[in-house]
Amino acid sequence: MSFLHFLNLVFKNLKWLIAVPILLAVTIFYFTRKEKKVYASESTIYTGIASGYSLSGEIKADFFSTSNAFDNLLTLIQSRDTKQEVAISLLAEHLSLKKHDPEVMTWNAYDELSKQIPDSVRKIIVKPTLAETRAAIVKLMQSSDDNLIYELLNSKEPFYSLDALNKIESSRINSSDLVKLSYETNDPFICKRTLELLESIFMEKYKSIKGGQTTSVVDYFETQTRKAFIKLDSVEKLFLEFHKNNDIINYYEQTKAVAGEREDLYAMNHALEMDELASSKSLDKVNESIKNRAYQSIYGSEIIDQRQKLSDVYNKIANSEIVNKDGSNKRELDSLRSLATTYEGNIRKSLNSLNQETNTPNGIPTKNVMDEWLRTTLAFEQSKAKLAVMDKRKKEFTEEYRKFAPLGAILKKIERQINVSEQEYLQLLHDLNQAKLSQQNTELTSKLDIVDPPFLPLKPNPSKRIILVIVGFMVGFVLVLAVVIGRAFINKTLLEPARAKKMVNLPLLGIYPLLNDNPDFLRQADLRLLQHVLAKIDGRQDTIYLGFISTQKGEGKSTIIDILERQLLDLNYHVEKQLLLSNTEYRQLGISMPLSLAAHQLEWASEQEIIKQHEDVELMKMPGGELVRRKEKDFVLVEFPALEKMVIKPGVFPPLNHSILVCRANRIWDKKDKEMVSIFTQTTGSQPMFILNGVETDFAEEYIGEVPKKRNALRSFIKKIVKFEFGNRKTVYRG
Repeated sequence: MSFLHFLNLVFKNLKWLIAVPILLAVTIFYFTRKEKKVYASESTIYTGIASGYSLSGEIKADFFSTSNAFDNLLTLIQSRDTKQEVAISLLAEHLSLKKHDPEVMTWNAYDELSKQIPDSVRKIIVKPTLAETRAAIVKLMQSSDDNLIYELLNSKEPFYSLDALNKIESSRINSSDLVKLSYETNDPFICKRTLELLESIFMEKYKSIKGGQTTSVVDYFETQTRKAFIKLDSVEKLFLEFHKNNDIINYYEQTKAVAGEREDLYAMNHALEMDELASSKSLDKVNESIKNRAYQSIYGSEIIDQRQKLSDVYNKIANSEIVNKDGSNKRELDSLRSLATTYEGNIRKSLNSLNQETNTPNGIPTKNVMDEWLRTTLAFEQSKAKLAVMDKRKKEFTEEYRKFAPLGAILKKIERQINVSEQEYLQLLHDLNQAKLSQQNTELTSKLDIVDPPFLPLKPNPSKRIILVIVGFMVGFVLVLAVVIGRAFINKTLLEPARAKKMVNLPLLGIYPLLNDNPDFLRQADLRLLQHVLAKIDGRQDTIYLGFISTQKGEGKSTIIDILERQLLDLNYHVEKQLLLSNTEYRQLGISMPLSLAAHQLEWASEQEIIKQHEDVELMKMPGGELVRRKEKDFVLVEFPALEKMVIKPGVFPPLNHSILVCRANRIWDKKDKEMVSIFTQTTGSQPMFILNGVETDFAEEYIGEVPKKRNALRSFIKKIVKFEFGNRKTVYRG
């Protein structure tokens, strides 16, 4: 479809393209005559999500985390639960009014609420305080799904329904930290208060959600830290009891000291054993020197008694010296040494009284031997005493080693338990501190600030009535235009020559338009049809036989034949029209069959009858009674029945110069038509040309020429623009 055809289609349906949009616009104008005024308010909130600060410094958030945070915030604002809380809070405030307050809501809204909530329901839900009233509304709403409050929240009510609160819009302002909230309704006071309640409720929810994420973590770490501390404390108490029970101050130092003392003890013991052995040998040597009465006197009861006492004192001194090396018992040690000196003096006195003989049997002086004996005896007793103490200390060290050996393993185990418990406690304590820091940081970053609070709208929004009327007109125009264009596109008829050539798939001889009231255009169409027909004629032939066929009745064959006959006669051609009907149709009309077609009817008896009739037809009786031969015809226009009603015997169809198929433009060319044309072509051996009959004027102008009529300047200008025809043809030539 060309643009010109589109414009013609629009002009043809112009009355519908104007009437329907106007009717729709008028309807919208009428039904919006009682349009309510709409008031709008808005608010801006600072979030600090993208560029805020935390306890650890500036927040560095990536695009996806920032986008996710804003999505969470906006979803929370638009959630059903948030809007339901806003609606319940707003309803509770308005029901708590004892009388109409012009600063809270308009009279119309108050009156409408009074009608919606009867006094019986008010007595149930209205309480002394606002919080109690709100709780009563929630309780009644949750009691069932068919109570008044539940139905009100889920209705189309303009103030307290979820549907009304769906008009709340929330969006992030560009790439900033700001979120914009806007709302519009029919009451300016309710509009402002709704936004205030929304901000209060959703900010509290947001803070609760953000804080709840870390509160549970903090509680967990606090519990685990307490358990870890109790465990550590119990292990440390076990460690303390272990030290108390085993008299341990510092196990590792003590074991080191014990090991050192043991080495010293064994070294001292070895030295004492050597001294004791040397003293014993010396004493034996002295005893051999005194084999007389002196020997008996020395080992008498008095000296032996003194010697035993001296040995006991030496034991005490040795024990005191070995055990207490720090000098803490110096006074006691001095006393023991003084006592030993006394005993030594007593022994010397006893020995001096025994000096009766001058010499020993060996010739040694008795005094010298006694002195040597005393000295050796004292050394022997000292060594003996020290060895006795040393043996005791060795037994004590052995017991000490037996005690300390298993204590080390147990102490290691306890220390490992303490170390593990301590590390666990310290890690949990660190995690607890981090969780508390995160909690404080969340509380800091989840704080939302209202930058621009909701305002009271004093003027309503501009009415959308005119816009609706304009949109209604445009929608009506577009719908009608769509229907018109849709009908044009779904039209499956032959319609116009270009489409007909593709569908019929035969050579196009010419077209003929729809009959109209413009005789000049029809004469031009007749002329154009004649030109197309004569262009196909071979002038060397005497008589031209043109057969006109159609696949159905009513295609306009007779009209086309009449037009061609008239035009050919005007050109002084001799023209004959012949109509081929079935035998039954001829007999019903009471006429005889034309000769040129008689041979092709099955009911003629013999060739002689055909010849006789041929002679009768070819001869013309003059007024005088004589017979003369008719003049030769230039054109014979034969009209055949519809192909769907005609049976053609192969090889006996009359010879035609051209067969012409006449098709209506307003018909559908289907498979049956294609098959009938194919059968005709195969049977007769002649491929027909076709004439498209009844073409709409818009399409016919391309083949016939412009319709000669008067047009206004605008339409002529538009047509020239569409056809890219610029300039005035009258200015090309003069006269």
